[in-house]
This record gives sequence, C-alpha cells and structure tokens, in this order.
Amino acid sequence: MKKITLFVLSIVGLASAAMAQGAMTVNAVDFTSNPARFNGKTIAISGLKLNMTSNAPAGAVSPAGGGAPIPGLAAAPGPMGAGAPPVTRCNPPRGFKSLDVDFTNDPNFAKCFFISEAQYNALPKGHQLTAQLTFKGDDRLGYTITMFKLQ
Repeated sequence: MKKITLFVLSIVGLASAAMAQGAMTVNAVDFTSNPARFNGKTIAISGLKLNMTSNAPAGAVSPAGGGAPIPGLAAAPGPMGAGAPPVTRCNPPRGFKSLDVDFTNDPNFAKCFFISEAQYNALPKGHQLTAQLTFKGDDRLGYTITMFKLQ
C-alpha cells in the first residue's frame, strides 16, 4: 500500500512540475499594450512576422515599417524630431543573435528579441516568415526566444 501511494504521489508531482513549465498563450494585442505585465513569464504568441531580409546592423532595432536605422547615429537625450522613430539598442548575449520581430497589430512596437545561433541558422533566410514564438524575458532588457514554429 505504501508503494502504491508513493508511486501515485510521485506521478502527481511530476505532472505538476511539467505543467508549471508550460508557456502561457497570449494575444499579441495584450502583449504590445502592456509588455511589463509579462516580465519573467514564458509566453507564446502566434502570427508574428520574422524579418529575415533586414539589413539592420547587429544590436539595433527600429519599429516595423520604419526601415533600418542609420549606422553611425546614436539616440541622444532630448526632444526627438518629428517623424524620427526611436532606435532601441540590443546587446544579445554570447551565443545569441538579435532577431527582427514585427507585430502586425502595432507596427511601432520595438523590443529586443534574441535567438540562439543554432536556432537562427535553422531559419530560412531571404524573406519574411510568419511564426509562433515562445519566449521569456523583460521589457527593458529583451526577450529570449526558446522555441519557434513556422506557420
């Protein structure tokens, strides 16, 4: 009887540990309206555009549709000129690359997304892709993509 009880309890414990690691599926509108609400949580968003044709220099992200940032110009404190989108600096960790992720619901949403070099090399290059991304991170430091699924 003790063995059966221990076996059942261990199965329940393993099942709850597996469920705790699952990603929360979030709507893109909810994420872009308040990204700080999801800090530290693993989330999955479907229907995101991955721009694999971007000529943006490594470490810079501009809002979608804003084009590539101009090399050599850095964002400075003070008022911005009319129509000049802000450039966010992204420093990917070692072994990771910065990825241009576009949210169709909010073209001005620009955050840093990092993907491991092995996953980046597995992505087809030369055109825009639609994918479901699973990631975790912080709205100030950036998000690390843990899994992608092309759609």
